[in-house]
Amino acid sequence: MNPSFHSPTKPLALACAALLGLAGGAPALAQSSNSANSAPPARARLAAEPAATLQACSYDGSPVSFSPPDLSKGGSSGREVVAEIMKYTGLPANFVVVEGQVPNAAAIIMLDDRKVPRRVIAYNSSFMGEVIRATRANNWAPVSIMAHEIGHHLSGHTIVPGGSQPPIELESDKFSGFVLYKMGAPLKDAQNAIATLVPEQDGATHPGRRKRLSAIADGWTQACELQGGGAQCQGGKPVKVAVAAPAPAPAAAPQRPVKTAQAPAPAPAPTAAPSAALGAAPAQADTLPGPDPQALPSKGTQFIYDEFGVLDPTIRARFERQMFEHARDKGVEIVTLLVKDLHGLSAEQYAWAMLRQLRVGKLDVGNGAVLVVAPQQGQAGVALGAGVQLEMAHQDKARQLKSWIDVGWKECQRKNACGNWTENLLGAADHVRRDTRHWDWTVSYPSLSDIQQAAAAEGGKNVAPQQSKVWRRITRLSGTVEALDPRNKWVIDAKLDGDKRHAVQVRTDDGLTAMLYVDRQVEALQPGGALQPGKRYAFIARESGLSHNPNDAQTLDLLSFALAQ
Repeated sequence: MNPSFHSPTKPLALACAALLGLAGGAPALAQSSNSANSAPPARARLAAEPAATLQACSYDGSPVSFSPPDLSKGGSSGREVVAEIMKYTGLPANFVVVEGQVPNAAAIIMLDDRKVPRRVIAYNSSFMGEVIRATRANNWAPVSIMAHEIGHHLSGHTIVPGGSQPPIELESDKFSGFVLYKMGAPLKDAQNAIATLVPEQDGATHPGRRKRLSAIADGWTQACELQGGGAQCQGGKPVKVAVAAPAPAPAAAPQRPVKTAQAPAPAPAPTAAPSAALGAAPAQADTLPGPDPQALPSKGTQFIYDEFGVLDPTIRARFERQMFEHARDKGVEIVTLLVKDLHGLSAEQYAWAMLRQLRVGKLDVGNGAVLVVAPQQGQAGVALGAGVQLEMAHQDKARQLKSWIDVGWKECQRKNACGNWTENLLGAADHVRRDTRHWDWTVSYPSLSDIQQAAAAEGGKNVAPQQSKVWRRITRLSGTVEALDPRNKWVIDAKLDGDKRHAVQVRTDDGLTAMLYVDRQVEALQPGGALQPGKRYAFIARESGLSHNPNDAQTLDLLSFALAQ
């Protein structure tokens, strides 16, 4: 190890993501070079271009800046490594990988050539060589860093100006440990990068070494236990690698040219579904983690869980493929749980607990759904992310699932196999899939002023919703909470849905008034806790009624939020 690279009193500024190449079937890295951080952008720029805040996910919270022209020159090694890691996640990628002049590596959000915010993982290949030397040639170290960053994007964490948040950093650490177990890494190797490169003390945006090592251990042990390792999972050595071989890596996607102050468009989604969905394996029982409100969420890696092992493998594989393709094409994740034990909760409470704990859907746009069937308790429950809830508000999927328990479960018990009743069970999830396929689930505007001006431009033109550029589109915005549950002329009582939702009045950084409507259950899912008056947040919301007059309140349905600095 190079002593000038790391010492206990001067920890390395290590970003949330890092990429490596594969040589001879084993991880290998590039040469070394030194790099320096630059000053954070001015607040005025962050307000004008929130998608250009390239500093939310570095390991130590240090700011990151880009030289955009360099981002179009990346080779294929980084994308190859991401594809290798993604095989073990069972999920499609929602980001593009580029090589650029970053100090190390980072998960960022940038604007493409249409000013649409896109998720990007950028890395400095020279830095990867430094990581290898610092960790005494441990090739798992950069894999764990990249898996951490992938966790940020797959979970849909809201990346905010000025730094990250400790809860989502620990969540991504847990995901890293989970995936590295499935890839075959011993626990010590999964923890090596943080053990070597991260300081012990907590930072303003990032937890200290001990907390992060614990989060990785939690994910690593959970993956081991879910794959049947039992008591052996405490030994720190992989007991059983992935149950099925990972899916084939998608072909590397070509990169679009990058313009100054903009980012490349996302790579085309992979066409390969997880191997579990490519063919029918013998029916087997799955193991779910117990619901724990104190546990760190960890991104789930499949769309159907069967704790009884009775669902028909061929039908299950077909639905697993459909759900994967829907997640790939639309971003919406729909998970069905056939469970033995509700752990003292109602089925609906259990569904909400698992929506959070398995981090179903992308947190930023709320496009996840969990459907729970507990036949031994005679209960069914559903939890819908904020975005899906807007589409499915008047659909009673729990009632449909309860009907299946009353009729189909008897057949499953009689034969110890569900046969074609598998299709009846999974039909509820398929209904959600079909109803959410027409919606746009990407962030289309970088600020409220951008979408409000686009709405004003359409004013008076009688534009049909299908042709509108703003109708029900998703936008980012940032601003300060002025009031919770305000009572004024701008509040629309019908949108409160009884007591299920409440209004939040916000003064945005670009000088507009926004009235946001937030589901109380969804608010509880956010890593930073409930909204508080007087604090500044980054929000993601779906258009619900924009006024042509900028002096009026702009109405939006809130999907997610994160405390901004």
